[in-house]
Amino acid sequence: MEDLVKKDNENFIKKHKIEIIIGIIVLFGALIRTIGIGSIPNALNVDEASAGFEAYSILNYGIDRNGNFLPVFLVAWGSGQNALYTYLIMPFIAMFGLTTFAIRLPMAIIGGISLIVFYLLLKRMINQRTAIVGLIFLAICPWHIMKSRWGLESNIFPDLMLLSVFLIIKGLQGKKRVFQILGYIVAALTAYAYGTSYFFLPLFFIPVLFIMLKKKELTLKELIINLAVIGIVALPIIIFVIINTFNLPEIELPFLTIPRMEVNRYEEITSIFSSDFLEKSLDDFAGGLQILIYQVDGLPWNSLEDIGTIYTFSTIFTILGIIVAIKNRKDIKYGYIMGIWLIVSILLLFVCEPNINRLNIIFFPIIFYTVVGIDEIAKQGKVFAVLLAIVYILSFGLFVNSYFSENANDYMTFESNLEEPIEYLNTLQDKEIYITNSIKEPYIYVLFYTKYDTRDFVDTVEYYNEDGAFRQVKSFENYNFISINVLDDRQENVYLLRENEYEDVKNNPEKYGIDSLDGEFEVKEFLGYVVLEGKV
Repeated sequence: MEDLVKKDNENFIKKHKIEIIIGIIVLFGALIRTIGIGSIPNALNVDEASAGFEAYSILNYGIDRNGNFLPVFLVAWGSGQNALYTYLIMPFIAMFGLTTFAIRLPMAIIGGISLIVFYLLLKRMINQRTAIVGLIFLAICPWHIMKSRWGLESNIFPDLMLLSVFLIIKGLQGKKRVFQILGYIVAALTAYAYGTSYFFLPLFFIPVLFIMLKKKELTLKELIINLAVIGIVALPIIIFVIINTFNLPEIELPFLTIPRMEVNRYEEITSIFSSDFLEKSLDDFAGGLQILIYQVDGLPWNSLEDIGTIYTFSTIFTILGIIVAIKNRKDIKYGYIMGIWLIVSILLLFVCEPNINRLNIIFFPIIFYTVVGIDEIAKQGKVFAVLLAIVYILSFGLFVNSYFSENANDYMTFESNLEEPIEYLNTLQDKEIYITNSIKEPYIYVLFYTKYDTRDFVDTVEYYNEDGAFRQVKSFENYNFISINVLDDRQENVYLLRENEYEDVKNNPEKYGIDSLDGEFEVKEFLGYVVLEGKV
């Protein structure tokens, strides 16, 4: 009996060997994107805290922190923040509370789903062998791992576009309109994910759809319907762009708000609206090209030095893959879609101030062609395949060792260890609290860690620069955000300082208008921060 069971198991494994291998790779890729996301990166980014608090606020009060009811775009810092990821976070906050884990988990899940989608797309476009190579490469790709492990809202744009392309191709191959329509709906939703989609979507879909029409892969009626689907789903964000381009009044409806910004974020990050467009666009292109070649942008949360976005040496495979894809274009089904995706992404370099997350839409076509190049080398013989495997395994090991030992608290837009001191400050409701603005946007961490009532924030907030692109909060209720140059030792005053600022106060008290800390302040020390409570 045992021999029979063993034989059945062996037969099952043999019969489903490919599926088991794929499952193991997907599981591995999902785990590397998920394990420890609540603590690695080990600091919370200001945009993560912002998106998370907005989700908490809308979930509990129906408004964002600017008082807008169900906004299609968040005013956030003043010049705006994309809203889609905030809405995706809401059920996770409902389940797990307002935590770093809850904010990052949806991004990690999206990253894991993209592994499967990328495999299925390559299988449909080329073959299963290339699809498995692509799955392995994406599973260990530094860019995709890093972006999947923290909650920057713009980083869902490329994954959604990948899903859109897969659904459209699946629908075309199977003659199933439902998948095509779903693909165009997902594409339209990317307009709520990141502002660069305003440039990308029309330049991508217009040529793609007309090539499909020319190839008789769809009818004129279907083309019109596809464009209509995109237009209808994206209509609120289209209206938003019109309102903010022509300074029209915002629109408040019973079921959503289309806000007007004081400053347009998409104008800030693009050279289209620049008075010296030609010069700036050439500078942006050169900067973007440099980032793609060297695979670093100076922002360690986007890529690591000497490792890069797709491993620095992979660029040679990218170039080879483009050459092979052009040469074997008849063998790659719907290859023109990936080609147009790459071309439009390159055009984006001319109109966007470059960094890796702003150029994120270009990475899936780059990875696609890199995989084609790697597969071409691997097909030359077993020795080549083994050498490639060894090189990438070693490179992945170096990446993991480097990435998981990074201290994100050293990053300029990340802060750690604030939860405990802020929770303590929240118990001092009868005190006037002063928090050092050496902390990046300190007010958002107060809102986040105290789960502040948004209605009270909206009613009491004051800004240093209310009309600024990045508004600096001066105060709300009993919280004040200042450069701490003078200390007042009266009992009603409490100060939160960084540890290095506290050391300066302790060593140079007269600089801050006091004789000494002893007897004038009660000192409570936290990891990296100090609370001073007046005693006089």
